[in-house]
Amino acid sequence: MRNNKGFTLIELLVVMALIAVSIGVIGVSASNSARNNLKKCIYAADSMLSRVRINSMHRADPVFVEFVTEGGNIVALYFESDAEGNSVEADRQIIGRADRITVTPVINGEESSLPIQISFTRRGKLVLLNEDGDLDGILFSLGEDGLTYVIDITPSTGNRQVRAGRLT
Repeated sequence: MRNNKGFTLIELLVVMALIAVSIGVIGVSASNSARNNLKKCIYAADSMLSRVRINSMHRADPVFVEFVTEGGNIVALYFESDAEGNSVEADRQIIGRADRITVTPVINGEESSLPIQISFTRRGKLVLLNEDGDLDGILFSLGEDGLTYVIDITPSTGNRQVRAGRLT
């Protein structure tokens, strides 16, 4: 009679293969989650820009959005004018985590930094309130993954396009 006091080589190889497959599945899942968060962030920012543009074209008082980093988050602050004409924060939306996603405005071809205040004229032309120059776009980059999405903006019309890649 044989005395079995251990595992065979085949059993060890099967266990190691299962561990390797599990690690691979977890890694792919985490990468997809980060990409989805970046996409949600850029579409939330684009949605806020759309809201400001529409309201700017239909209201007499100025409205604008300010993108800031606050408490580890990237926040879009929406401002409207009160009865006295003062700018008052009317809404705030957390659009992403600052430790994972970097937001970089590009003004006159140069990368800038937050905060940035964006408004539109009644005809839809983009206006920067706290910077001089034209906003070419806003880059949204994901940490070490190197994944970048951009909101391309045409300053004269305020039209925007969301796409993957760098600003051209």
